[in-house]
Amino acid sequence: MVWAALALGILMALAGAVHAFAASTAAPSVTATAAPTIAATPIGAPAPTSSATASATPSAASNHSVNSIVSAINPKETPGVIALLQTTDGSERNPDNWVVRVYKSHHQLVVFYKGRLYRSYRAVFGRNLDTSAKVFAGDRRTPEGAYFIISKYPSRRWRYFLKLNYPNMIDLSRFEELRAAHEIPTVGGRHADAGGAIGIHGTDVPVLNEGNVNWTTGCISVDNGAIDELEALLPVGTLVVIEP
Repeated sequence: MVWAALALGILMALAGAVHAFAASTAAPSVTATAAPTIAATPIGAPAPTSSATASATPSAASNHSVNSIVSAINPKETPGVIALLQTTDGSERNPDNWVVRVYKSHHQLVVFYKGRLYRSYRAVFGRNLDTSAKVFAGDRRTPEGAYFIISKYPSRRWRYFLKLNYPNMIDLSRFEELRAAHEIPTVGGRHADAGGAIGIHGTDVPVLNEGNVNWTTGCISVDNGAIDELEALLPVGTLVVIEP
């Protein structure tokens, strides 16, 4: 019995010594460092026509870091996400490094960064059952063609509004041809104009967006989480190509 008690005491002493040694050599904790912030301030937005001008409104979302934006909405690191996370020279603020392609028939808005796929977002469009290109104000269709983001600003209804330069010169030329052919309707004895105030925004009817139901009067609507990300990432001057 004496020998058993002595052996047990030796084992307990050894265990205590091992535990103390492990605690003294544990790896130090690592504090995460915030990633560089993405500013929403535009730089040298290219003008699609001689009359087009670009302007931007400062946004609270410009304080978001790259990591916080990506981790919140992008669970998978696409080539574009990886390229963005590796950007350290501020080139993410250059609109030439971003391209948005919109596919109306597929309810998709796809973003590319430096030629690499960043992410695809669900999108809905103008509620006219005729889904062809917009022609005049009030036709409730979404335009088709190449446009630029010319301004960004907060919206009480849609969180953010990324305004496009519709109508561009091609749209105006087509409108004039149709008006000359008497194919533009009249309202109150006057011909409708080509329209305007077209852009990308969030939604106040998310259930319709989730069901891919076209409900806008001509704009492109994305989920609210998506518009938060797009507003923070896409500089004024970004090219937006809208296809059928």
